[in-house]
Amino acid sequence: MTAVPAYATSAGTASASAASAGAATAGATRAGTGAPKNGDGARERIRRHLEELARVGAVGAQVRVTDENGTWTARAGKAQADGGAPVPRGGLFRAGSTTKMFTAVALLQLVGEGRVSLDDSVDGYLPAGLVPGAEHITVRMLLQHTSGLHDFARDLPQGEDLVRTRFRHYDSTRLVREAAARTPDFPPGTDYGYSNTNYVVLGLIIERVTGRSYAEEVRDRIIEPLRLRQTSVPEDGTSLPGPHAHGYITLQGKGESDARQVDITELNPSMAGAAGEAVTTTHDMDAFLTALTSGKLLRPAEWEEMNRTVPTGDPDNRYGLGLKHRKSSCGRLAVGHTGGIPGFATLAFTTPDRSHRVVLSANLADWPADPRIGGPIDKVLDDAICG
Repeated sequence: MTAVPAYATSAGTASASAASAGAATAGATRAGTGAPKNGDGARERIRRHLEELARVGAVGAQVRVTDENGTWTARAGKAQADGGAPVPRGGLFRAGSTTKMFTAVALLQLVGEGRVSLDDSVDGYLPAGLVPGAEHITVRMLLQHTSGLHDFARDLPQGEDLVRTRFRHYDSTRLVREAAARTPDFPPGTDYGYSNTNYVVLGLIIERVTGRSYAEEVRDRIIEPLRLRQTSVPEDGTSLPGPHAHGYITLQGKGESDARQVDITELNPSMAGAAGEAVTTTHDMDAFLTALTSGKLLRPAEWEEMNRTVPTGDPDNRYGLGLKHRKSSCGRLAVGHTGGIPGFATLAFTTPDRSHRVVLSANLADWPADPRIGGPIDKVLDDAICG
């Protein structure tokens, strides 16, 4: 999910209130058999980018990178703003909009089974009247963010209101009904506009077609077959069930000295639902990317559809069906997604041949995220893919 404005709406921008992070400390460990090169410039740069990230808007950060020499991990900053412990190695985090890849895969598997058609209008899959003009919106438009539907995340509580209401349950049908009642951003199919509403609608379509919740389908189709033991779609579950870093929101008082950080790690992720509620680890997300790009989750026809992209307004970024395409500085293509949800920012990308992969989680000092986090996160991505 992305609360607007925030990092996950594009591959390299974030915005909103600034907040200082704790002093950064960095460490790295091997997670595979490949030995680092002597003086490996890309790895050292990635460590420095993590340290920068922990200075300009994150309390801490962790990354898992695969390159030509194997898989390795690094971390910087702290697990908690008021503590001294580092970010736990392999700790849990909220995945935000990287959840969209899971939702898209579940939907595309239904396409492969002949139970959903990408170019059908969505009115045949939804209760009558839920989405005005649904007869003009196709399933494909939802997946690629060309429906024009208003993004409900723009209307979610922020600041003190978010802190006060963070444990409330959000009903997906109500979120869609309220968003769809708003003036569309553009006529369906005429433009690109990132909207979390699209993926909550997709969750409802999965439920309507299968008779089971989108979360159950994701568990049975993706999480269990891949043995992603530390990945979950928690629905109303508010806690992170294992070692994890903490994310924060900074509430401003009358003066700078009155600002205070509130731990926002525990919340009800139904505010994101099928658009961004997953909890995972860098290991599990890397395993998902590997399975996705190696044909273990989708047949060739559906994988080809997932990679049919539309322009996003950024020449280096295009969007497929729940999958971002990012052009790196060295010309290599990276596929994956970014994510943001109160407390956390996420990055998960791989080259199509899986030779270079990166998963990053930052536990944030504020929400919406400090716009400065976009710089070091983009640098981590580029050095991981090009290094």
